[in-house]
Amino acid sequence: MSSSPRYLVREVPMPVDAVGTEAEALPQAVAEYLDLPPNAVADLRIVRKSLDARARNRPLWRYAVEFSSPRPVQHPRVSNVKTDGSGAENSAGRHALPGKNIAIVGSGPAGLAAALGLARKGYAVTVFEMGKGVVERFRDIRRHIKQNVLDIKSNILFGLGGAGTFSDGKLTARTRNAYTDAFLHELVAGGADPSIEYLHHPHIGTDKLQFIVDKFGVHCEEAGCVFRFQTEVVDLVLENGRCTGVEIESVADNAAVRETLRFDAVVIAPGLSAHDLYRALEARGVEMERKAFAVGVRVEHPQELINARQLGDRVDPRVTGAAEYFLTWQNDYGQAAYSFCMCPGGVVVPCADAEGALFTNGMSYSNRGTVFANSAVVAAVSPERLAGGILAGVDYQRELERRAYALGGGDGTFPVQTIAAFVEGRLDAGPLWKTSFQKPMRWANFHELFDTEVASALRDSFREFERKIPGFIAKGLMIGPESRTSSPVRIPRNPETLESVSTPGLYPLGEGAGYSGGIVSSGADGFRFADVVAEIFADARKA
Repeated sequence: MSSSPRYLVREVPMPVDAVGTEAEALPQAVAEYLDLPPNAVADLRIVRKSLDARARNRPLWRYAVEFSSPRPVQHPRVSNVKTDGSGAENSAGRHALPGKNIAIVGSGPAGLAAALGLARKGYAVTVFEMGKGVVERFRDIRRHIKQNVLDIKSNILFGLGGAGTFSDGKLTARTRNAYTDAFLHELVAGGADPSIEYLHHPHIGTDKLQFIVDKFGVHCEEAGCVFRFQTEVVDLVLENGRCTGVEIESVADNAAVRETLRFDAVVIAPGLSAHDLYRALEARGVEMERKAFAVGVRVEHPQELINARQLGDRVDPRVTGAAEYFLTWQNDYGQAAYSFCMCPGGVVVPCADAEGALFTNGMSYSNRGTVFANSAVVAAVSPERLAGGILAGVDYQRELERRAYALGGGDGTFPVQTIAAFVEGRLDAGPLWKTSFQKPMRWANFHELFDTEVASALRDSFREFERKIPGFIAKGLMIGPESRTSSPVRIPRNPETLESVSTPGLYPLGEGAGYSGGIVSSGADGFRFADVVAEIFADARKA
């Protein structure tokens, strides 16, 4: 790397069909953008890359790049880059965990990142995961899809990597910082393409992500972590109000075995579907609070429609990638709906974690190559309108999933309805539409599935989305419900130490605790926790 001053420039445009490779064309594009001679741009590093499709049929790549120059660069579009070498955030408050032996409940992104970060600091880490490792979990998921055999503890929701392992692998984050960068870097170390560290909307695809997650787990084990799969944490051990361990349940010789284990600290990173754990925490008096969440449907359209509406009819999506959309709607009365977890070229998948209940999710492979685009479209549910206690939102989700099971006929068949029929208040007739969904389906009336507030928000949002993407209603199919978009509860924690405000020794992390909203932000929360705790056992592994 050159010792010349470093500069940062944003919003550098480059045609998606630029001649030559990116490494060849981008320095030239930067030079032209800044009115510099070509040899004035050296040692270029991509900071961010995004697709600008605002002009139909004329999409551009937009780059933020760092570069050095043998000559001083003064331009209103350029800023100097600090080169103090620090590169990391200073934690708001560093503190020591009360001992060396740490339990982590859950092996999703937050749990894995916390485990790896702590183990590298010298802590003895044990990770408890109700589900299975990637290979066994993949087999269970296939049995559920192909044979309708559900394992309620090993499925698309539960197992190594959490629900994100069998998803599109979208790696979007609202903010970028040292912790998000560290998590993305770890995914690259596990085999992800290095471009995920700078693409604006990177994704991996479930066909690759499952191997990367498996490698992440290997890295944790190499650092000293111990994994206990098919082991559910069913209760906390509390002594004088402090969390001092966990009660676990596993299976040995076809019989349930319970153990009580002591730890110096317990980290809970359970994911947003850990409903049984929520109830155990409530019973133990751990402070929790309601939070807003959203429910709705998974909608599917021809990817060709989305490409044409978003990119234009003269753009080759093989160059830009399959088109995405991000849609929102809100009325004057506070009702709101939005698209969520959009999967271009994707597949709608079935989810369940209990008998007699069902719901959906979406995923796509790395090439995003199917002829369908799918997304959740969900309406906000305010906790204030729900009767019941702290877990009223959990009860609401469960009841919705049971109603969907009954609406499908009570045999695992999923209810579906065209968007047009839903908006017009009529029933569909005739053959079912072609779809990526592989489970049995039947026409149903989704006004019988949702309460009036959610149904009206979805109906009105579809009308608004039709104005933005003509054909959204006429060519859209709903499969439902989509009920697990975010946790309906939050476990309050100290903003500096990340410790539970009610239960010392307990540290809630990630999406299930109400502190993140996706793979990257969950992983970042885990690495942040490992950074916040003091490195008091940094030399432990040398002993």
